[in-house]
Amino acid sequence: MFGHTSNDSLAQKQEAERIAVERAMQSCRDELKRMHEATPDDAERINKMLKDRCGQDKRLPYDFKHKVLERARLYECNANMRAADKALHAALRMAADEQMVMRAQKLGEGRRYFSKACTLGADPDFRAAAQRLMENIMMTGGVQHKGPTRAKPADFAPRAPNRAKA
Repeated sequence: MFGHTSNDSLAQKQEAERIAVERAMQSCRDELKRMHEATPDDAERINKMLKDRCGQDKRLPYDFKHKVLERARLYECNANMRAADKALHAALRMAADEQMVMRAQKLGEGRRYFSKACTLGADPDFRAAAQRLMENIMMTGGVQHKGPTRAKPADFAPRAPNRAKA
């Protein structure tokens, strides 16, 4: 009589536990959806939050935790790759427009996101393309001279008269 639980209460307890696990799993999925188009800072914050949640919640299945954390890392890498690409292309436009200070700022920002994406596992194609783009940025701009140079000296000779019109 005492200490004996009925089958109904045991089934209700198991059902409540199953519902709690489903809610926790859905919460993780919702966070992953938010992370899909997030900025790199938001993606890093959400990834850390998911790591903490998966580490603390022992009820979640191991396979689910592993998949969520792997997907979160991929989304964070993608966010950093997008930001690096955007910053590097902006730096290239700045270099073409001879805005060297802004070019340096955007190039630094792009390099920071590039290194973060590489540590998160960016693919080799992205790495090679970004490195080529950084080299192009460094070689673009900053070479136009306002006055005469050794290669293009000033023209001090008098102009030849146009004899065709005479």
